[in-house]
Amino acid sequence: MKLTLIKTDPCIAQNTLLTEAQRQFQMRNLKKMIRFMKAQLKRLEKERTID
Repeated sequence: MKLTLIKTDPCIAQNTLLTEAQRQFQMRNLKKMIRFMKAQLKRLEKERTID
């Protein structure tokens, strides 16, 4: 399994300013996704699917 992180262009990031509520919502979603991926990774390691 390969994960790719994408860097955003700072110019684009400055043009699309998020409200605090939107930022918190995105952070919650990212944390949920990370927690899910860690659980998946642990499950796959247990099944010896990946090394």
